[in-house]
Amino acid sequence: MRHAKSIVICLVLSATAAAGDEAMVLGPRQFEADRSGAGAVLCAWSIYLTVQHYTKSCDLVRGPADDAIDEAIVAIDDFILANSSLHPSRVALEAFKRRSETEATATRNFCANRDIEQFRHVEPEALRQSVAKLLAVPREPVMNPCL
Repeated sequence: MRHAKSIVICLVLSATAAAGDEAMVLGPRQFEADRSGAGAVLCAWSIYLTVQHYTKSCDLVRGPADDAIDEAIVAIDDFILANSSLHPSRVALEAFKRRSETEATATRNFCANRDIEQFRHVEPEALRQSVAKLLAVPREPVMNPCL
């Protein structure tokens, strides 16, 4: 679990914009702790993005949870766009995700990290229910507490 946390935090912290790009850059509010009790939206999003990148980049056969993870990312994207004090555009959000994928998969031994596999073996319906609960309360999407 510790290695998965490292990848997740690397994924979120390392995404920066190139000169001239519309940027989504995380600030202090995004690293505050969730006080709603519903959970840290950016933490879950980071995990799901990491798993999605892992599945794609390491040429893994898609499993039953992969569609639910894809759906979760779309739902969380919409939540971020609606609730973040950063007010990112969809273009900026997608650019952030592309940069994070490039940087995460460039990490040495990315495909050898089997800690990520555990997230690909959840029951899809349980994942969908968890995401629905996570996103039920509109609030600032934050990273903490994460894992």
